[in-house]
Amino acid sequence: MPTGAIEARYDGHAEFYDRLFAAYTDATESPGADLARLVGPPSGDGWVLDVCCGGGLSGLALAAAGWRVMGVDISPDQLRLASRRLGAVVRADAHRLPVRSGSIGHAAAMFAHTDVDDFGAMVGEVARVLSPGGHFAYVGTHPCFVGPHIDSPLVSDERLSISAGYGDARWVPPEAFDTPRFGPGIRRRVGARHVPLAGLLAAFIHAGLVLEQVREAGGGLVPWRLGVAAVKPGDG
Repeated sequence: MPTGAIEARYDGHAEFYDRLFAAYTDATESPGADLARLVGPPSGDGWVLDVCCGGGLSGLALAAAGWRVMGVDISPDQLRLASRRLGAVVRADAHRLPVRSGSIGHAAAMFAHTDVDDFGAMVGEVARVLSPGGHFAYVGTHPCFVGPHIDSPLVSDERLSISAGYGDARWVPPEAFDTPRFGPGIRRRVGARHVPLAGLLAAFIHAGLVLEQVREAGGGLVPWRLGVAAVKPGDG
């Protein structure tokens, strides 16, 4: 688990991110729609914990599906937007959630593994706060097809160039994305953490969660996003 201060990398980028990814809340084929489908219809007390909620775009998609959303994020700048959209927000480190163990029935996250310092630790924290039988849904960029080792899926509909480095789990600084291979997106501003597919799925298994669904999605040459639904074993 990371120690010391956690950097709020998205401070100062809230409005830019919000404009760039506004369509993520669309109700049909967007990442937010993927997440809502993985979470499923509201049940229990109707609350879902949105980990790394950012400005609340993922939470808007969940709210549109009928959930009451509590967002957690480390960035005050992002929470400034999320507080206008979600039922409740809390500033906290996703590696140390301020939630009682076994107290949450549903949790969700979107595009977190590319930004947190330790995705395994984050998933472990989600598993800790879930009640037995509780569910966790996650949607992120597809590690095989989005990352520093391959051209952005946005640059071509016919051919993408792959370079060495897929198997290297590492932090990639913003300047590494400042090339025509990646376009003018958020990675040029904040960088990204690359987590290979095996490491991403292993995070759920090592946390003691049982995988229920794994889905690929996204139009174009490659499936650019990956969805995972998992459950904490036990009665619920």
